[in-house]
Amino acid sequence: MKELPSGAILLAALTAACSQDKSFVVVSVSSSGPPIDNVAQLRVRVTEGTSSEQLLYPETPRPATDLLRLDASAPITFSVSFPTTVTADVTFDVEALDGKQATLAWGTSGAQPLRVGQVMSVKVSVGRICDPTRPAAICDTGNTCALVCDKNSQPWTLCFSAGQGKPGDPCASTADCAAGSECFDFAACSTSAQPVKTCRQFCGNDSDCGTGAFCKTAVSCGQGSTALHLCSRPCDPTGAASGGCATGLTCFIYAGEITDCACRDASRVGSVGVACATDENCQPGLICVDRGGAQTCQAICRLTSPACTAGTTCTRLSNPDYQIYGACLPS
Repeated sequence: MKELPSGAILLAALTAACSQDKSFVVVSVSSSGPPIDNVAQLRVRVTEGTSSEQLLYPETPRPATDLLRLDASAPITFSVSFPTTVTADVTFDVEALDGKQATLAWGTSGAQPLRVGQVMSVKVSVGRICDPTRPAAICDTGNTCALVCDKNSQPWTLCFSAGQGKPGDPCASTADCAAGSECFDFAACSTSAQPVKTCRQFCGNDSDCGTGAFCKTAVSCGQGSTALHLCSRPCDPTGAASGGCATGLTCFIYAGEITDCACRDASRVGSVGVACATDENCQPGLICVDRGGAQTCQAICRLTSPACTAGTTCTRLSNPDYQIYGACLPS
């Protein structure tokens, strides 16, 4: 290994790039934010099409007296060679490790087309690993900690620039959301012309969420991956069931009378009086009520401030789980 004056690390001789049987990729790794100190080693997963290989740079961790720094202006650089028979897209996933092999930061290049027989350059910006419920512990002021899923459904929680958006506010990216939250896409009710995205707050328990919100919504990178939790969004499930929700979302009641904003399922079509099996068969603002063995969709009302149409009364339900909301039933 040869160290360059700039602080870069060169791990394959670029003079060999003239060879006719090799393709070379020069990878530059830098911090996506403030410098990351105490880096002993980089663990690099190189994926070529459907196959992958793990590489370590340098091969053995650097001693505590000679640790590396990842900086936005002074990247660590190394090269990887590929036989010219490799023509698939190549991805570089990079972890920065400390002296105990704990991950300090992670980043990915995304898929890069390999130029056969040539030298190409790839930049990887890595973000510091953090706790999304306590971003200030690792991330600097003005940053948040957000979840990123890699292509193998591995979850990473990394520092990103934050904005001013409160939980429930519309957003275009996480940079619009305040520290402690992330911009989530409600894909089920988004269209190419009208994406539905809002800021959602991470939580460890109900006390993180504030009045009327609960730490119940799980989010993960897929089956088998570790789940994080988000605060529910307090909203008004009565009437049009849109109060407190961003445009494109609807307020629904879930177990424990927790309200949250979500996409409307295609099954929610039943109007007042229509037979139903579950709440999911009823239009927004309605719930499925059992009245003497016959279940029908009925309007939701708040017991302490009922607002039912003429001829109906806000009635407490027999289900003991309902203490806040009832249904507007014929008087």
